Amino acid sequence: MRKERLVGLIVSFFVSASMGLVSAVLVTTTNPDSLRAHSSALIYASNIILSVIIGLVIAFIIPFGKIGASLARKAGAYPPSMKFIFINAIPNSVGNTVIISFILSFVGVFTARMKIPAEILPTLPPLPVMWLGSWIKLLLPTLVISYILSVILAPIVARIVGFKGPEAGAGGPPHIAAGGPPPGRPS
Repeated sequence: MRKERLVGLIVSFFVSASMGLVSAVLVTTTNPDSLRAHSSALIYASNIILSVIIGLVIAFIIPFGKIGASLARKAGAYPPSMKFIFINAIPNSVGNTVIISFILSFVGVFTARMKIPAEILPTLPPLPVMWLGSWIKLLLPTLVISYILSVILAPIVARIVGFKGPEAGAGGPPHIAAGGPPPGRPS
């Protein structure tokens, strides 16, 4: 397994687990009725597990690391500069947040509606309205958590696994393989 992919999977695991935790906290605090349908332990466990599974699948399918590195290169940022770290984290955090929160909110609203008595169901908004409302509530907090964790964890994990940054053959100057900024350019 390439080091870049390994970094993405490890970061995705921790970011996704945190997003699942944040979404469970938001669901149980903003919607106390959710605790009548499910135990808080089940809500927390299912949100975290589902979030991690989705996050790992996304990490295998979508190359957010390459997209982030390409975006950073276009902005003139090279590893290990802070500018590179901040820009590189954008695609990963935004992409994961949108997809994971979208699916988590749907699963949560759908399973909650399945437990609602039939006589109460007609008084509630339709499933798409409830789902999108739930998704909107999750989006900003999970995006903030995802971005902060991506910025913090990606450099640490990259250092631990020995990944220095995008390869020189991937469209970057030769100094990138060594992990430094271009000569004469501040990091």
